[in-house]
Amino acid sequence: MGKVLCELCKKKCSGNALRVQDRYFHIECFKCAVCTSSLAQGGFFFRDGKYYCTGDYQKMFGTKCAGCGQFVEGEVVTALGNTYHQKCFVCARCRQQFPSGEKVTYTGKECLCSKCIQIPVVTSQSAEEPHINGAVKCAGCSDDLREGQALIALDKQWHIWCFKCTHCNVVLHGEYMGREGQPYCEKDYQKQFGVKCAHCDRFISGKVLQAGENHHFHPTCARCSKCGDPFGDGEEMYLQGGAIWHPRCGPGPDGKMEDRKLDDSQKDAVAEEQTVGTHPPSPKSFRSASPHDSLKIQ
Repeated sequence: MGKVLCELCKKKCSGNALRVQDRYFHIECFKCAVCTSSLAQGGFFFRDGKYYCTGDYQKMFGTKCAGCGQFVEGEVVTALGNTYHQKCFVCARCRQQFPSGEKVTYTGKECLCSKCIQIPVVTSQSAEEPHINGAVKCAGCSDDLREGQALIALDKQWHIWCFKCTHCNVVLHGEYMGREGQPYCEKDYQKQFGVKCAHCDRFISGKVLQAGENHHFHPTCARCSKCGDPFGDGEEMYLQGGAIWHPRCGPGPDGKMEDRKLDDSQKDAVAEEQTVGTHPPSPKSFRSASPHDSLKIQ
């Protein structure tokens, strides 16, 4: 190798020297063109014949993430003329990252995921909602609700990303169940408050038929304890303890064959309130006030 000169000081390189892109430097001469800090031990950038440390290169030539404002490196997402870190490109409502390949909808104001674009929003203020100085507050986080951010559920207004299951904290995009003003996903609601059918062992949503103190049925699962056949809509039954049967299958508990219908005062609803979003009304149970009454399915 012939005489080698340092690219910076133009003096002969002898002993330890650095070779960078077919150029040679004394170790002490390989510096950032802006701050003059040594580049010998760390990363560097090269532009227009000059070498820069990471910080100075980003300040002069770097691209900032439109989401977090920090400089971006490596894999990025470009959308609507803006550049994002992959983790920062999120749905404007639920704040979740867009899965790879998912459709992103731009509303003219914000980018939304396929789930949030289907959720209706409210833009007017409800007189019953909590507000301070005219600003409606989210029932979940108590922060102000801006136009296009809110949904109405359980007689309250929420940020879409704040409407979560009270137990598991998952954002509720579609169906939900409510209790005492708090939202739940159906799975957690049933685990904590649900009633299982004594016939099929599945949780009951909708109408509940209660036989005795501890037996509950889907109306379609209630079966005669004598013949095993189900009860038709509006068909009468005898009830005693956990046993229910057709009048035609045997005498009533008092030994008589005639049917005695329950009047309205002998029917009561399940005490616990259940609100179901996009579901039928709250479940009702019908029970006999006396073991000697016949019960009519409603």
